[in-house]
Amino acid sequence: MNWDIFRAYDIRGVYPTDIDEEAYYRIAKAYTLLFHPKTVVVGRDARVSSAQLAESLISGFVDAGVDVIDIGGITTDMLYFAVGAYDYSGGIVVSASHNPKEYNGAKMVREKAAAISSDTGLFDIRDTLKAGKDKDVRSEKKGTVKEKDVLDDYLKHVLSFIDTSVIKPFTFVGNANFGYVCYPASALVKKLGLNLIPLNFVPDGTFPKGPPDPMLPENRIETERLVKSSGAAFGVAWDADADRCMFVDESGEFISGAYTTALLADILLAKEGSDNVIIFDPRVIWPALKVCEQRGARAIISKGGHAFMKERMRKENAIFAGEMSGHYYFRENFFADNGTIPFLLMLEHLSKTAQPLSEVMRPYTEGHFMSGELNYRVKDIQKVIAAVKQRFAKDGTEDFTDGYSLEASDWRFNIRPSNTEPLLRLNIEARQPGLVEKLTSEIEEIIKSEPK
Repeated sequence: MNWDIFRAYDIRGVYPTDIDEEAYYRIAKAYTLLFHPKTVVVGRDARVSSAQLAESLISGFVDAGVDVIDIGGITTDMLYFAVGAYDYSGGIVVSASHNPKEYNGAKMVREKAAAISSDTGLFDIRDTLKAGKDKDVRSEKKGTVKEKDVLDDYLKHVLSFIDTSVIKPFTFVGNANFGYVCYPASALVKKLGLNLIPLNFVPDGTFPKGPPDPMLPENRIETERLVKSSGAAFGVAWDADADRCMFVDESGEFISGAYTTALLADILLAKEGSDNVIIFDPRVIWPALKVCEQRGARAIISKGGHAFMKERMRKENAIFAGEMSGHYYFRENFFADNGTIPFLLMLEHLSKTAQPLSEVMRPYTEGHFMSGELNYRVKDIQKVIAAVKQRFAKDGTEDFTDGYSLEASDWRFNIRPSNTEPLLRLNIEARQPGLVEKLTSEIEEIIKSEPK
């Protein structure tokens, strides 16, 4: 087992070199030793290796005397729902999210779908395995395994976020990126009388069109083109485990998660009142900050990553949190992220406003310029960040919530290491045209000057 598979908020590595069946068996035992669960939920994504790895995970729990609820092939947010709604002790989904096909991994939660991160037990599991303590975990009475279909209850739950009576029969493009979101999405289309133009809608764990990540600009092209050519009202794309979703407007324009966060915050504050907390990550903050200021809501900037976001949400009892990466979290969804609820809220909002999506987004995008997430492979990420800090520290207000952020009157940037890939990520926002390009050029000069 490669110990580097233990990341800040999940497990990810190449199968079978970094992570294999034995690793999952041992992880189940370490989870049992540390958290003492009675009943855990196990689910899996569509990856080719996920079925056998889930079997190993289940075997580990059973041998440790833990009962298992096997919910089969699901979206990650369906696992969070099952743990939270049925009050189980915890759960693990076998998934590497949007990573390429050769990867696999796991996201873990405890009771009430509380995420397990590096700060709340993930590294303890790693250290337990390193010390071989999992090998002492055994039980004379083995656990049981029950299969459970959670789809119907999951659909009732997500539909509770909207008024279904107002939904209009939109035609939209849905890109499932070959994941299991095709099942809940198809059921919702039927229930709500929608017209779906499906794209990559048959589960295929070989991901024949490359990494199932709608954040990658090259992966958006297919959805954008189909929206334009079909005359659809909008497009929605999920990543492979569907805990993230992203939108394309009627003209084929991709909508950044920073703008979607602002819109969803606005929708929820209008529904639930301004006396609420909204949380977002520090990559691009001005659109969501503007909404909170206009509504009189409290805004909090938190370190990115699903485990950190959920932990802060619980602490603040926040109604909603959003990340530029397309993760959207809801208090009434066990403080967990969900890729279907934003789609439903968007449907409801478009139905009520009777405006095209481009017009709906205009208040959040107008007068705001951004780079989008720029990724760089560098030899020493921390050295580059230190060089950027040295150059810009005198120009504005510094913030170290997640990586390094600097804010001036008309521009702002965040530069940080990725938590899931060996990349340096840069995001720039500005209030005047031309500033984003100028700053990008300056920062890239610093990045290029560092040895590769």
